[in-house]
Amino acid sequence: MDKSLDVLLSQLVEEIERVEETKHQFGSVMTTIKNKIEISKFPSITSNLIDLDFTKKIEATSLSGLKITGIDGGLVRRRFRSMDLVVTRGIAVLFQFGPEEGPIVDFFPDPFPEPKVRPMMLTLSGTELEQLASLERVAVELKVALSVLDEFHSDLILIDGSLFYHPRDRPQSGSIVYEKFQEVLALYKQLYNKAKKKGTTLVGIVKDSRSSRLTSFLGDILPHIIRDPSVFELMQGIDYRWLLKISRDCDILDTFLEEGERSFVFNYSSELQINSNSLSEDLSNWASSIWVTYLKTARDDLPLRIEFLSDGNKNSIWKLDKALAAILPLSWQHPEYGIPTPILEADTRAKITMNETQLIIDRLMALSGLTYTTLEKRRSRNPFGGG
Repeated sequence: MDKSLDVLLSQLVEEIERVEETKHQFGSVMTTIKNKIEISKFPSITSNLIDLDFTKKIEATSLSGLKITGIDGGLVRRRFRSMDLVVTRGIAVLFQFGPEEGPIVDFFPDPFPEPKVRPMMLTLSGTELEQLASLERVAVELKVALSVLDEFHSDLILIDGSLFYHPRDRPQSGSIVYEKFQEVLALYKQLYNKAKKKGTTLVGIVKDSRSSRLTSFLGDILPHIIRDPSVFELMQGIDYRWLLKISRDCDILDTFLEEGERSFVFNYSSELQINSNSLSEDLSNWASSIWVTYLKTARDDLPLRIEFLSDGNKNSIWKLDKALAAILPLSWQHPEYGIPTPILEADTRAKITMNETQLIIDRLMALSGLTYTTLEKRRSRNPFGGG
């Protein structure tokens, strides 16, 4: 092997060791001081926070009598010479918990729904194609959620992913994709309104969040906290500013959150760069109704980002913690993987397999009379084995 590669890998190992050692030291200090941190002393950030507990222990509740639904969507995109095919599937898995026996499980619309197929012509740019594919998947999920609210009673609906669209999914207003984006926004609003009307708690479970909003909050308050001589002594020699700069929220919280513990709660709207052209007023109001916290559901897994649709009354924090208390026992299947069971089951059934995709392609060719040579891009049919 090339010696220069060995040198690069050795440098990478040193960097990883530096990160892990700094995280360990930082986490030890934060574990020591976290119960003494008073967020109320920092008015510059409390305007974006919902409660003033820096961390809070959540006690798991009994699931007996609860009806909890998990919703997820699957997406496969196949590229051809003259078009792209987007294949999507949405499913809801409904768990009804009895007093002792295991849950009764139902599915909507079916245990394995037929995937939906949409052609996309290549007049769209690469970015627009990505946006349209993502929006198609989100739309399928939201329509399933709305149907579940219409046809079933659920105490708690868990959606795999955020309760708000991702900024990268927002096309330019002049784009052909913008009409689809508007449709998705309308579906979000319908979902928020219907969940509140039905009295159903709506929660987004974000498994692999890349947000760094909470680390930004920590970066604002820690310089003030370490003015305390006792904390300064503990933190001395730890480059916490560097660590916060390179870390996501989940990575930092994993250093000091204990199993069954949540972080402080902040407003989703504090993460948005809102201006007069970015969001309609009513959607901005909905963003303010979404609260965000992180919950450590498994001993050896990263915390989950939890998004909660609040009804804005004085009992909202109690309702959030009640939802978290139900999510905990749903997530205890394995100490290294703390994903709630309804989400795991929905994810498994929403995935679109290669076999299913190939069946759709084969059927397309049979009905159209086209061949692989006609359909596939040149790179996909290289007879010499290239990628």
